[in-house]
Amino acid sequence: MAEKEIICTICGASNDPKAVRCTACGAKIDILERELTAEEAHARRYQQESFEWKWVAISFAVYGVLQAIALVLLPMVISSYDPQGLPGLLISAGVWFVGGALVGFISPGKTFLEPAVGALLAVVPTLLWLNHIADVYQLSLMANVVGGLLGVMVTLLGGFLGEKLQMAAGR
Repeated sequence: MAEKEIICTICGASNDPKAVRCTACGAKIDILERELTAEEAHARRYQQESFEWKWVAISFAVYGVLQAIALVLLPMVISSYDPQGLPGLLISAGVWFVGGALVGFISPGKTFLEPAVGALLAVVPTLLWLNHIADVYQLSLMANVVGGLLGVMVTLLGGFLGEKLQMAAGR
């Protein structure tokens, strides 16, 4: 009869029962074989168990639709709306935050990393578009990189908020 594999209490990865360390995070297995205390279980309640590329793709699609509305369609409808330069980056960060919260809320389980990875992928086309439409407020490469990375961090917060709202709603 095969021995039961050990699930890492730190990262949730499956491990061979004879392994000394977790294959995913490197935690010592002998420490993992014990039960978690109530304090440890409480501290672990927000840790993500797995990573699904499907939710990265869904996040990327959500950001694409929201960015198209905010950066392409609205300027066509509202003549005074001009999302170039820093305002465009701030609008994009807001869009990623809202999209991250939405995906965090609708995705099953704890999936707050996927929206951030989706935003990381969405940064490139967004910055290319913002630089394409810039006729007055051209940002430097460093400003684009820092703004894009800050947007990804804001998305991580949005995804975490969406997960908390999902837990509060009992989903």
